[in-house]
Amino acid sequence: MDSAGGRADYAGWSRDELIARLHALESQAGGSAGDRVVREAPAAVPEEACETPRKRKKRVDQFDFSRFSQRKVALKFSYFGWPYHGLARQGNALESDSKQEVETQYPTVEGELFRALAQCKLIVSESECDYSRCGRTDRGVSGFGQVASLYVRSTGKFLSEGEAAEIAASGTAEHGRVVRDEINGARPVLLPLDELELPYVTMLNKHLPPEIRILAWSPVAADFSARFSCRSRFYRYFFSEEGLDIGAMRDGARRFLGAHDFRNFCRLDPAKQIQNFERVVLSVEINPVAPVVPLVGVSASPMGRWWQLELRGTAFLWHQVRCMMAILFAVGQGLEAPDIVDRMLDVETMNGKPEYEMACDTPLVLADSAYDEADVQWRYVRCPGREASNMVHLDREIGQVWGRLNTQAVLASALLQVLRDTRIPVPAEAGSAAAAAGGPPTGLWANCHARLTEAEQRKTTRAILGGGHTRCAGKYVPIAQRRRADPVHQRNEAWLKRKGSSKRAKSDHP
Repeated sequence: MDSAGGRADYAGWSRDELIARLHALESQAGGSAGDRVVREAPAAVPEEACETPRKRKKRVDQFDFSRFSQRKVALKFSYFGWPYHGLARQGNALESDSKQEVETQYPTVEGELFRALAQCKLIVSESECDYSRCGRTDRGVSGFGQVASLYVRSTGKFLSEGEAAEIAASGTAEHGRVVRDEINGARPVLLPLDELELPYVTMLNKHLPPEIRILAWSPVAADFSARFSCRSRFYRYFFSEEGLDIGAMRDGARRFLGAHDFRNFCRLDPAKQIQNFERVVLSVEINPVAPVVPLVGVSASPMGRWWQLELRGTAFLWHQVRCMMAILFAVGQGLEAPDIVDRMLDVETMNGKPEYEMACDTPLVLADSAYDEADVQWRYVRCPGREASNMVHLDREIGQVWGRLNTQAVLASALLQVLRDTRIPVPAEAGSAAAAAGGPPTGLWANCHARLTEAEQRKTTRAILGGGHTRCAGKYVPIAQRRRADPVHQRNEAWLKRKGSSKRAKSDHP
């Protein structure tokens, strides 16, 4: 029955011969009847099933999560936002082919994070880990202190009720603490000491792109939520001094302090049916970027002097910070008086948002997220006081990213300097020696650029949007005189009517 090559040719075997061969192979394997699953042979084997041997599928061993306990943790992480289409993933991005395709085409920070969690076998699935994020950031916006909470695999040991009672009676935490979470079926679990827990930071960073780094982790309680347990969120917006009056911007910024209705400083989404636009700004300042940041704050030119809006609040509306910065830029350029902030916060008088373009996304950073110390205690190193390898790796990796980006900035700066040092023909003044000789005079483009820029500014307005972006606005129209959107309640009602009409149309045409 064997072929010439020494392998059996099963294509021509009968049903009885195939069954006999299977029994023979089981006997050779030495397995006992107790650990084998014996299946009843089918009543009939179709002839076509034996005609062409099927290609063997490669065996993939499934990771058995039931053997491991899970614990709730908080992850503190950073990311540069410009390579991604925002923080938030498109639903459970890795749990369907269609959503994976969308995630591939429009990558998100969370998509990369969940891919790393899956590769490390730290979560059963996206939908079963009780995931929560501190704050959602849009496309292009970065984060230095973003926080997420979720359940992950642990080295914690399942205990019997007797063992749990014995540890509780001893009142010692020498080997860890005992918890009972629903995700573990309420079974008692002895969580390990931090240095004996899985190295979450190192594990995940090995599978994440260099623009995303896990900075630290913390044990948290089962009812902890990265979103709802957060006490305040701290944003920074970086900008160059060029063309701006910092004193006027500071005057405008201080008017945001306190509790206000920010409906004129956000992007409204009627689908969310938001009724309350009051938010509390706990602190707001415009400060210079510290000179210790390499190549920043040491230039005599306004282009090289950098500032940052530092803004702390309990919560923020969609695009609120970028809208606030857009108005502050207008104030800094002298296009608006600082009291425009007060007028826009008076929603009784200005009951519809005026049209204006919000500031660029790239300079905005969610810099920190504050929690009660009793809830979160960040672990930046695995063995405090004995090793700091995690911080060494983080410093090296982030330094490499900085090196690459800084190299690009220096190259662009050098090219700009080459351009400014170029000599070009310039108009000759009447009666000059060059004009008499008939040859066109030359001058540095830097000088010509300055004169042309000054002349352009007298004819048109180029609004600063941050991040190196400007917008030619022609003749500037003051904010208070611009066309306004309908009041919020009217826009919400209009959306509900459209939705109701859509639902009725669908019911009429099943």
